[in-house]
Order: sequence, then C-alpha cells, then structure tokens
Amino acid sequence: MKKLLLFLTVIMLSLSILCSCDVLGGIFGDEGGSDIGGIPDKDDAPGDGEKPEEPEKPEEPEEHLYKAFTPAEKDLFIEIAGGVVPFIPNDEYYVEKYFDEIYEEYCINYYTFGNTPEEFEEYLELFSDYEIIETYEDEDGDVWYCLDGETYVEMCHYFYEGEYVLDAYVFVSLGDGGSSDTPVTPDEPTEPDDGRYTDFTDEEKAIFTEVAGGIIPFLPSSEYYVEKYFDEIYEEYCVNYYTFGNTPEEFAAYLELFSDYEITETYEDEYGDLWYCLEGETYVEMCHYFYEGEYVLDAYVFVTLGDGGGSDTPITPDEPTKPDDSLYTDFTDKEKALFIEYFGEVIPFIENGEYYVEEYTLDYEDEYEKGINFYTFGNTEAEFNAYRAMFSSYHYDGTEKDEYGDSWYYYTAEGGYYVDLSFYLSEGEYVIDVYVYELYEGSSGGDVDGGGESDELITNSGAGLPQGTDGIYDVNFKDAANVKDVTDQGYYIDGCPTTGSPAVLVIPVDFNDINGRDNGYSIDNILRAFCGGAGETDYYSVYDYYYISSYGKLDLDITVLDEWFVPQHDSSYYATATTDYFGDTVEIGDQMVMDEALAYLAGFMDLSQFDSDGNGIIDAVVLVTTLEIDDETNFNWAYRYWNIYTDDEGYYYEYDGVSANDYLWASYSFMHESYDELGNPIYTDTSVMNTYTYIHEFGHVLGLDDYYNTAYTDHDPMVGCDMMDSMLGDHNAYSKFNLGWITDTRLITTDSSVTLTLSPFTATGDTVIFGNNFDPTLGVYQEYYIVTYYTGEGLNSGEGGYFARDGIVVYHVNASLFSQSYGEEIYYDVYNNNTDSTDTYGTENDLIELVKSSADTYTYVEGDSLPTLTDDEGNLVCYTFTVDSITDGVATLTFQRI
Repeated sequence: MKKLLLFLTVIMLSLSILCSCDVLGGIFGDEGGSDIGGIPDKDDAPGDGEKPEEPEKPEEPEEHLYKAFTPAEKDLFIEIAGGVVPFIPNDEYYVEKYFDEIYEEYCINYYTFGNTPEEFEEYLELFSDYEIIETYEDEDGDVWYCLDGETYVEMCHYFYEGEYVLDAYVFVSLGDGGSSDTPVTPDEPTEPDDGRYTDFTDEEKAIFTEVAGGIIPFLPSSEYYVEKYFDEIYEEYCVNYYTFGNTPEEFAAYLELFSDYEITETYEDEYGDLWYCLEGETYVEMCHYFYEGEYVLDAYVFVTLGDGGGSDTPITPDEPTKPDDSLYTDFTDKEKALFIEYFGEVIPFIENGEYYVEEYTLDYEDEYEKGINFYTFGNTEAEFNAYRAMFSSYHYDGTEKDEYGDSWYYYTAEGGYYVDLSFYLSEGEYVIDVYVYELYEGSSGGDVDGGGESDELITNSGAGLPQGTDGIYDVNFKDAANVKDVTDQGYYIDGCPTTGSPAVLVIPVDFNDINGRDNGYSIDNILRAFCGGAGETDYYSVYDYYYISSYGKLDLDITVLDEWFVPQHDSSYYATATTDYFGDTVEIGDQMVMDEALAYLAGFMDLSQFDSDGNGIIDAVVLVTTLEIDDETNFNWAYRYWNIYTDDEGYYYEYDGVSANDYLWASYSFMHESYDELGNPIYTDTSVMNTYTYIHEFGHVLGLDDYYNTAYTDHDPMVGCDMMDSMLGDHNAYSKFNLGWITDTRLITTDSSVTLTLSPFTATGDTVIFGNNFDPTLGVYQEYYIVTYYTGEGLNSGEGGYFARDGIVVYHVNASLFSQSYGEEIYYDVYNNNTDSTDTYGTENDLIELVKSSADTYTYVEGDSLPTLTDDEGNLVCYTFTVDSITDGVATLTFQRI
C-alpha cells in the first residue's frame, strides 16, 4: 500500500502591522469569567489534557492549494505597487519585493508554479479593465504582456526546468506608459542613488552577533547575502557574507577597515585565489575572486578563535550540514538520536538536495504502525538503486506495486524493525520514500486516563545539567525541539498566533428577546475594552495589556464590528441547541451564532483578511453578547472553546476561503463587574470599565491554561496571583516562555556558588532558572524553578497587583509534555494541569505553583533564603539561594550548591 508523503508546512512570517482597532463599516474549553469568589467555570468543557477525536473528513477533490493572497501580501502590494492584482489559484507561489534595474524602482514580483497555459489565458482575462500597451518576446522566445490599469504589470507564462511558471512584475500604475514618477523608497536594506547597499539590516546584524559574536564592516555593493553556514572543517557555525561586483581596488580598501585585526595567515586555494585569515573581534577568512564573469567578495565569519585555530567549543549543528556541492551528506545528530531512540541504530543516508525526517503513526484494523518517514527530493533512479543496495545486509521480504503502479521494496532489519522503500514521481519531482517502523497490536489512540497516562511522557528526569560558564548556562528556548508555535505545537492546531500581528475579529451580538441596544449597551464600550488607550478603562484594554506584557512582540490587529449582529432566533433557541459529538451531547448554540455571523459578514467584507498566517483559519473570533450573566449556565458564561460545528460532510463552514476554529464567548456585562461588601460579583455597575475577564479569556485563545485548581478541592497552587488564576497583574514567566515572548534565560549550573543580579521582571523579562536537571532540547517543556523580581508597577500596579510588597518570587514549573497519536498525526500537550488527581483529567503534580520563602511569604526580601525543596520525583533540589540586597531597582542573589 502506498503511504502518503508527509510534507512539512512552510510558515511565512507576516509583516508586522500596528494594531488597527478598527470599527469596521480552540481547542480546550475553558473556563473563564471571574475566578474570584470560587465561581465555577464551564463545566462541560474538557480539561487541558483532553482532545476529542476530530471528525474524519472525506477526500477533497483535486484543486489548487492556494486561492488568495494573505492580508500581509495584500498590504505589501498596496505599499509597493499601489494596488492588488488578481490572484490565480495555484499549488505554489511567491510574493517578493524586488528592485527593478531598468525602471529603477521597487515592484512586486509575483510568480506561481504549475499553472497550465489554459489557466494563464483565463488569468489574463481577469485584467479586462487593463490596457495591453505592449507585448514583446524575450531572448528565450517567451511572450511578455505589458498591462496598465490600477497598477502596471508585466507578465509572462513560460516553461522552466520542467514546470510551468507564471511570472508577473507589478509596479505603481504608470499612467503615461513610462516608469513611475515617484519610485518607492525601500525600507531595507537601504540603497542610495548609486544603487548600492550601505549597511547590514538589523536582522543581519543580529545573525552576526548570535553566530559570530560580533559584526564586521560592511562593503558597499549592489548585491550581497548574509547566511548562517555550518563549516565542515571547523565543525561549527559561522556567517557567510558575500558580495557581487566589487572591484579589486574596493576589496583592498575593504581590507584596510580591518586594521585592528591581525592577519594570522594567508593561503592560496585550489583555484589559485588568495584567502586572508584575520583575528580580532571575530575570526574572518575572506577572499576576492572572479566567478562566472563577476567579482565576488567571500567572507566566512566565526566566533573569535583565540589561538587562530578551530573553536575550542564547536557549535552543535541544529540543521542538516551541506558541503560546497550543496548536497546533504548525513543525518543531523538530532535525527540520528531519533532513529536510535526508535530502533537502536541509524539507517543508511543517501546524498540529496532536500530531505525530511518525520515521526508518524498509521492505524490498521487490528494493529498500528509507528516509526520514522525519511524522504528525499531530486535523486535519480540510478541513485535509488545504489541506495537500495545499502540494505543488502537486511532480509529482503519482496516487492509489490501500489495502486499508482510504483514499486515498494520490503526489508526486515536484524533488530526486528521494518523498512519499506520506493522511488516515484510526485508533482514533477522524483522522490525516494523510506518508511522505517515497527508493528504493534491494537490501536494507537492516545487514551488519557484519570492519572494522566498517555502514549509517551517526555521529561528531563535524569538529564543532569549542561556545561555552563562561570556557573551559568545561557538558555535559548528557540533552539529547543519543541518551540511554542500555535500553528503546529501542542493541541493548539489552527489557533491564534502568539507573536506578530494576528487579526482579531470582535462581533457584538444582540438577541431579539434581549435587545441590549435599547438598554444602553454600547459598541463604543466594547471598542474601549478591547482597543482603548490609557484612562479609557479601569485597567488596560486587551490590546494594551498584551502589547505591554509581550514586550511588544504581540501587536494585536483588532477589528470591532460597528454594528450589532442579531441572530435569527431568540437566545433560548441557541441556549438549548446540542449535537451528538462521537456519542456525547455537546452544546453548540454559541457556534451556531458565530457561523451565522460569519455568513452575514461574508456578504459585504473579505473575511480572509483575518487570517494573518494564511492557514485558512481566522486567527481569533470574539463574540461579546448581551446575555445576562449566569454562572450556572454555560451559554451565559465566559469561556474559550474550539469549533466543532460542521456541515453534513464534516467540514467547518467556510466563508471567503477561511473558517473559524478558536473563539472567545463572553457577556458585555463582564465589563461592568464589581463586588459587594461580601465579595460577591455584581455585573451591573456602569461606573466601572472592567477588562479582566476579556484579558484572561484571551490568554486561553493564545493557548494558556488555567493556573488555579480546576477541581476546586482544598489546593491553591498560585493563591490567585496571576492573570490566568484570579485575573490579577502580569502574566508570569512560564506563560511568557511558553508564548515566545521571552526566548532566553540563565540556568544555574555552579558546583559551588554564584552571585548574580535581576532586573524587574514586568519591565524587562529578566529571569533565572534552576533545578536538578535541564535538557536544552526540551526547552520550556520540562521541570524547573523560575526566579523573578516582582515589582508593583506597570501591569502589577494599583488593584492589578497581587503582592503587597516588592521582592523575589519563585515558581515551580513542571511543563513536561506527553504525546498522543490521532490517526497519522502526533499531538503534544502539557501533562500537568494544576488540578487534583480526583479530577477526570487531573494529575498529582501542578503545572505551576508559587514557592514560599523561609519567612513564609511569597516575596523574598533582603536576607530571605530559599527553603529546602524536593522535585516532583521526591529528589532534594540541589540549589538554594539568599537575597543579598534589593537596591535601586536591582536585586542581587547568591545561589549555592547543596
């Protein structure tokens, strides 16, 4: 049987867009609303350890993958070219900012792969309101069309390396048929009038600093590149910086810029070109040579070597290595470790230009198959036969043809695992496809029982500590195997992006039988709650809170609809609406309202603008209803949930090519929440503008768990002190690690003692972590302790603060992951969820809890010390600390090894 090829998803970074907060002319059910006063949450919502099996979708008809530009691409067209050209459905396309040497201005190069000549002719017809001012043949005999209309377009359809390509260059509308009178100013890199770049971009400077420890001088050039590169000789990463077109005289002048470097060596390579080895702030090997009719400056920039030789501490590669012939020659260490983990050994590698290694699981009737899929692109049949010969020591089990006529070769290894190989043509490209697996009886379904057991629990138990420098190891969470990315990490499939400018659609909902419009309910108040500036709410708006808490990394693009959406039925109709979801009766009235609203909006606006990451799912939908708050009824409460409401064929309803998944449902009255003398909530106090519920629930939209005890037993791990507990103050450090807002920290590794300082956490994100074990490949998702310096300012100021005094705060985190298999997909989720083991989805351990000081308080001040701790396995934690001082906004601590 031919197995499906598992392709990686290419995630394109969208342009950063300022929060518009326009008024326009999930996964796990949470829980939500006010957690103060022990009010129960949405009790029918699954806990954080549960994911119901998704409806099986029938095979979709063959059609092009992409159907529309992303909002970011549309913005780029408008910025550079003044208008957006029609989109042609295709399987692969690119939109790139391009500097045209002929017109001496910037344009958009939009090109697609795989469209037929007939589709190109249909695409040309979409430009009927444009004037074809010229056609011409290029040197290859291909016809270019020059069209002037809303924009100016030059386009061609040609055959390139075995594939049809549509290529369109889109300029500002020319009007007079000439070049634009006002060329678009580039934003990066900068180019003066002589057409040369004059400096590295900020991103390129960051690459130099990260990889090489310093930035070398820039050589003005008309074309240059900066690339991270793994050097096979020194066995470490460096930066390859090279330019085109610079003369020998310019290179000589460039060398003089390294006057404070020492030339440790010069040598000639096999081509007779002279290389200079320079030692200074960095270590540089550079050469100037003539290549294919053009001068090239080529510089490899390393961390300072010190002794002029290879680095004493080679950087471990995190991606496949490539020699000069651009072929991969071996698996990475991480990939080898994966093969060894599964099978105890590594299968042979075949040199190739592109390959992937992926875990997979396949279910059959009475058994399931679990293993690794290794596949390559571009190898010839002769190379495949040579590769197959590498398995001569395996037992050959025969061959058969699949339904496509492709031959599969079956082998059994001495270790008892199986290897299936095939070579076939897929979408115009040759593929070697290798499945390495074992067979197991029964189903692979990842059941989670009351104790939280799953397919696989991934922990850092027994990992020890990495080698630090001067008692500290610098942790970069981005280097870990599991990095928070809500498009494919954890259960947050199709969730809201946690960085950048995700699009949030806020829909005010008023029911005919309630008619809040006539009772003083105001869209302006909703706009203030979600987008208001300083002083417009009693705390912070949703936008301001997340922009500040994320240190500017989450810049929500919020649109509040400027009219109330009125559902077709009275509220009672939706309050009782249910569906059968795999044998369970599930309430879906809220989702019916959402889909009605989206269908209505699609009639006069493009909903695809709310899909910033182009995955076909609206980033976030918020429905603010006029329902009276009732904590006994799910429909009248506040929560975040995921969409299970589908059509008869199991598909989510689509509007403008997108559908909704993750959504927030909350009453308008939460913004008027206050408390009586006994602490009971009141939701009718129009003198207050309370945003805490919306902020808390949006934390769930981003993928955060509740940090209170969801079983409501006598156990309070965070004592209310967090936005994801009792809706107080700033998000804690673990939440910011998890969401990608803080990507680095310091791990204590000293064998004796080490003294360090901490800056205020809310203002700077400064943290220190410690523990018995730490596995850098697991990153955020393992057991450790976090130390921060709490101050009652910013998001913690006023009533938002949760500690009476400033000081050091310690959190114990156990965010170990478990994996579960659903069909061919493997999902990951955090194992612990801050609840009692008596809860259906509970575990005995907490996801996060506060650690009291020896003085029995949660904020450590000068002289306080960390008490003796044990980790979740009962082992004595090997570090303690004492607060030496807290002066002038800086805390000084000394950690000691026990």
